[in-house]
Amino acid sequence: MDDNPELESSHLPPLGQHVQSDPDAESTNSDPFSNAYAVNPSQTGSSNRQSRTGTPHPYQQPSSQNASEVIVPVQHQPDQIIPVNVPSRRQYGVSNSSMQNSDRYDPSEFIIEQLNEFDDVDLVKPWQRWLIRINPLVSVSVFLTYGAYFSYRVWCNWSFRQLQGGLNSATWIFIAAEGICIAPYFFWILLLLLCPEQRKRPKLRLRGGAVPSVDVMLTTCGEVVPMILDTALAACNIDYPTDRYRIIICDDDNDTSLAEALQPMLAKYPQLYYQAREKIEGVPHHYKAGNLQSGIDFAAALQGGAGEFLATLDSDMIPHPEWLRALLPHLLRDDELGLVSPPQTFYNVPLQDPLCQTICDFTYFMEVKKDAMGAAWCTGSGVVFKRFILEEMGGWPTASMAEDQLLSSMMNGMGYKAGYVHEFMQCGLIPESIVNHLKQRTRWAVGTMEAAAALRWGLPGSKITKHMTFRQRWCVFTFAFNTLMTIPVFICYFIIPALLYWGHDLMVYNTLPELRNQIRLGAVWVITLRLNEIVTGLPSGYIQSQRSAMAYQFMAPYLAMAILRCYILPWWLGGKEIAFLASGAIRNKLKERYKSQRAGLWVRIKLMGWDCEIYVHLILSLVCVGAFGIDTWRAVKISREAQEGKGPVLALRHLLVNSMLPPVWWLMILIAFLVPVGYVFWPPTVPEREELITRDEKGVAQPTVKEVKQVWGILPLVREAVWALTVCYCVVLFVGSFFF
Repeated sequence: MDDNPELESSHLPPLGQHVQSDPDAESTNSDPFSNAYAVNPSQTGSSNRQSRTGTPHPYQQPSSQNASEVIVPVQHQPDQIIPVNVPSRRQYGVSNSSMQNSDRYDPSEFIIEQLNEFDDVDLVKPWQRWLIRINPLVSVSVFLTYGAYFSYRVWCNWSFRQLQGGLNSATWIFIAAEGICIAPYFFWILLLLLCPEQRKRPKLRLRGGAVPSVDVMLTTCGEVVPMILDTALAACNIDYPTDRYRIIICDDDNDTSLAEALQPMLAKYPQLYYQAREKIEGVPHHYKAGNLQSGIDFAAALQGGAGEFLATLDSDMIPHPEWLRALLPHLLRDDELGLVSPPQTFYNVPLQDPLCQTICDFTYFMEVKKDAMGAAWCTGSGVVFKRFILEEMGGWPTASMAEDQLLSSMMNGMGYKAGYVHEFMQCGLIPESIVNHLKQRTRWAVGTMEAAAALRWGLPGSKITKHMTFRQRWCVFTFAFNTLMTIPVFICYFIIPALLYWGHDLMVYNTLPELRNQIRLGAVWVITLRLNEIVTGLPSGYIQSQRSAMAYQFMAPYLAMAILRCYILPWWLGGKEIAFLASGAIRNKLKERYKSQRAGLWVRIKLMGWDCEIYVHLILSLVCVGAFGIDTWRAVKISREAQEGKGPVLALRHLLVNSMLPPVWWLMILIAFLVPVGYVFWPPTVPEREELITRDEKGVAQPTVKEVKQVWGILPLVREAVWALTVCYCVVLFVGSFFF
């Protein structure tokens, strides 16, 4: 790799060496980004800025008594993770104007203003906060009612076998399949129950010009150039002193068109830099993690060294002007807090969002709870964290494609907390095609499994998780376990309707009181299940909570196959290497969301129905409809063959213990699996990106809306109607069981 003289900092000595500077010479290394150096305050030329000489950073060597001696950070230790490639020395249009030289501010100089006791005061209403508070009580009721229902059904099955002398395999299989399907749900509930206390993170702002230095990594990988330029321009115009932050555009695609398009901005904004790392063939480049580490090393090699804090931005995520001022105060006030993440919001979401791409339940509920545990995830974009922790870690972890998730979990393992600031500080784009969406979500799933493997599933006994709390360990285990559970859950989605073809009763009993008790317990469980869904869903947007429940079901085939192929199976059984493609880089041939460019129906059937394997959803939907049809035919046959006057009762009893057994699993599966089928025929329509943003006098883009208000779609309405009828049905069954 050739060195570029423009990038060499003549005042920086080789790593790990001590350099004696001339005491009479003017200092050239007292830059805001020189936190890796112990600098003599007398050389800064500024009376109100001081260096922290009392408590050096953990990655600093103690300064020498000789004030003119400069200590340079040591090289990475051999056993630490280091980048496989150093930053490329190829750079375009770097401004000749250097950063203003100054030392780091003393912490006492930071002005932090508290605007409210809750950071999400503008997002969460008081009644929603009250629902979050009572959620643990409702969740416990789901555990208790299902435990009673499950235990009694097992006892009835065992009693039936003892008295009848046979084993009804269908009912045992159904109990097991139902338990497998509900297990991930219970693991989520248990995770939430581990955090019964109310989260209370204040809304803060960092005021004035006394602010820490930050290196922002803006990662790209072949996305469209205008979008990247909008993000870079917005980042260059945030409300933050320009001499206190730098933006490094980390181009993982080595895109010459991007480099050329950035020329005017590089000349105008001295805090903006561009670098494209060199990828050596045959050497693992570790995808986004490698790109980030390359950019971090690049920033450290610039004049003045590295910033005190690091931040990341995805190429599509337009930052809010107060982004850094909103997040940094939380890190400055809490020594144990290593990282803070804001939610990701999107401005190109379809009004109906059929694929549930906004993950509102994660944004409004799950991450809020995890923040109270100190186990919030690094969400990949908009994140701000303390650089010295990454130095302690040895560099950005590369063991998982979910590099962001792994980073925050490893910080937990080092004894630091990872926080979540529930303010909309960035707004970006969701994948504009179902193809891109599926590739993104399957990549997340495999990355979660890789991260869990690196963290030993959060189990004790590993150095990497040594300082994790029990709740943080349970977070790691729960997300990995529930991701892995998509394999047996998907199999059970076929087993449950298939049992109706078999013709054996799914609920057995020796006496009518046993049947009545099973019906009562099942009805109470379904009602509490529904109540918990409402209490959990309302804080994050009720419509989206319904879509999220359906998305978990219809995404099961894709997640299951991705985990099997990429994580479990060897290559000789169909396993394959994980092929990473950035969400925005996949060429969209369908254009299904743009009315004027949308592919025709037959093309959509081919590309989505076959290539995206939506035929699996169609097959399972037909299996569910057929199962109900056959079971109904059996009920009619029983009615006709029964003695006069008993036919309707026996037919209804047959349906009750088979296809109409609450919560009517085959119907819930059918509705969820029709979502991608319907998407093929009726894809949503969204405006072009330019129609969704406005520009100020500087040309800085900002989305017209931070969060698209959702409306009901056909299938969510159908699911809502089915749930309402199911609850009424359970109430009728419960009351009726005392009279019939």
